[in-house]
Amino acid sequence: MKKVLLSSLLALTAFFCASTSSLAQFSKGDKKVNIGVGLGSIGANASVEYGIMDDLGVGLFASYERPNTGLIGAALGVRYSYNEINIGPRAAYHLNRVLNMKDDKFDLYVAGGVLYRHVTYPYDYWYGSGIDSSYGSIRLLARVGAGFQFTNNLSGFAELGSGGSWLQAGISFKF
Repeated sequence: MKKVLLSSLLALTAFFCASTSSLAQFSKGDKKVNIGVGLGSIGANASVEYGIMDDLGVGLFASYERPNTGLIGAALGVRYSYNEINIGPRAAYHLNRVLNMKDDKFDLYVAGGVLYRHVTYPYDYWYGSGIDSSYGSIRLLARVGAGFQFTNNLSGFAELGSGGSWLQAGISFKF
């Protein structure tokens, strides 16, 4: 199973790298898949984006994170963490043309959206089991991001802002 998964991943990467399209410019009809990790807390995120016009893409965003108390909580005898899932529509505006950027490997963008946020809180104290609770809410997504093209269809990205982990980094595949 591991060999099949690895072979599939290598074939997919080779396909993306061999395909031809413009580098960092985001155009109407472009399709992009982002997969990343949260660097401010343990987490993962993914988004898809479709170019509805030059420089503007819309799609979906989803993230999972699990922050915890770490060493301070352990010293106090309290283990506290929460699970957070965010999902919702996202739009991104790519700024290269507006800022007249000449570097065709660098992509600067802003993104926004409205997310449904579901949080669960399991508490566990040294003297016994704590309280479990959960809730859902609406949250705004506001991010600034940058990407760097490695090949025509493969890039790295970093984003800073609200919605999921405050700092996220990962890879993008452009179709």
